[in-house]
Amino acid sequence: MKVRIFKSFAFIFVLLFSLNAAVSQSAPRRIQKGHEAWRSYKKAQTAFESNDYSKAIEYAEEARSIRKQDAAWQTHILENTLKKARVRRAGDELDRVIPELKELGYNDAIEIIASHTEKLGAQYFNNSYSRVFDYISIYAHYTEADYLLGKVYRLEGEFEVALRYMKEAYDYAVNLDVPMEKYDLLYDLASLSYDLGKFDDFEKYSLAIVVDNEYYSDKAFMRSLKRIIDMDSQEAVDKFFLLYRCNNDLALKALIDLSEIYRTIGESEKTLKCSSLASIIAISKLEYIIGQRINDYEFRGIGDLLIKCQRYEDIVKWGNENNIWKLFCNFAESAASDGKVVFARNLLRTLSKCEPEEYWRRYASEIIVNGITVNQ
Repeated sequence: MKVRIFKSFAFIFVLLFSLNAAVSQSAPRRIQKGHEAWRSYKKAQTAFESNDYSKAIEYAEEARSIRKQDAAWQTHILENTLKKARVRRAGDELDRVIPELKELGYNDAIEIIASHTEKLGAQYFNNSYSRVFDYISIYAHYTEADYLLGKVYRLEGEFEVALRYMKEAYDYAVNLDVPMEKYDLLYDLASLSYDLGKFDDFEKYSLAIVVDNEYYSDKAFMRSLKRIIDMDSQEAVDKFFLLYRCNNDLALKALIDLSEIYRTIGESEKTLKCSSLASIIAISKLEYIIGQRINDYEFRGIGDLLIKCQRYEDIVKWGNENNIWKLFCNFAESAASDGKVVFARNLLRTLSKCEPEEYWRRYASEIIVNGITVNQ
């Protein structure tokens, strides 16, 4: 009997030991110093810049894997804190939870909370412990690595695969260490969508850039622009370019691209909205550049500014490469399509004499000679 009891206890002990070992082995481990995800991502960047795309993919995938492991470990650490009754009793407010974690010596949990709140701000989490916990499932996605993989696959001609990675990167853009990189990502998504013939997606991603422009989103400002155009006179052209400025040029390319697409499909109202604001942004930028090069420069109208731009080869080149000179002609034509023929004709006359690029001077002249078409 004693032997059987001893054997039973021995079996239970071995079983419990085995279960404990299994749990310990399955518990996520902290990423060791020197093996962080960002290190693999840096290697991927270096490989990408050296055109070693296979290595870039390898290191980017490694970075993604490490990030997921790190997120699993963070989840495990925060879950364990909730096993303590005093942490649960503290409620959900970080201001109440963190002191309890400090008293319990849960330094890993405190470090995890700090890493996310310092990057995104406590307000992002609404001072909520549960929201920090929930965010870790978002943090598990390495946005920069996804974006890099998208760029690699695009260069390799795998456009659909590239689009999938870039879309995932955009879905988790909140993780970007440099928030402004979101706009590079959006421009690439718009361009790739256009190349694939996905015009609805092209519009969606382009508008995601444009709506962050404070003037585009300001209905009163945009109505004011339209009222000046609706005056339909030479004075209106002068007034339009004299009164308005927008120094945020981040959305300039998106506005130009959208205006051209809208013009192609006959969306005259949208074309005019995009091309008018784009023209203001372009003039604002050109005025600033000329002001840096000519002492005591004072704006005296779009014609005078464009003539001064002709002196500088780099400005003319920039305008050609970014479709700025084309933009001004398209703006005039979009005004004509809206029925503002006097405004359009007078702007085209100025452009025919002053555009820095000869091709667009001739283009403006030909439109005047051939007659301005008005959409009915």
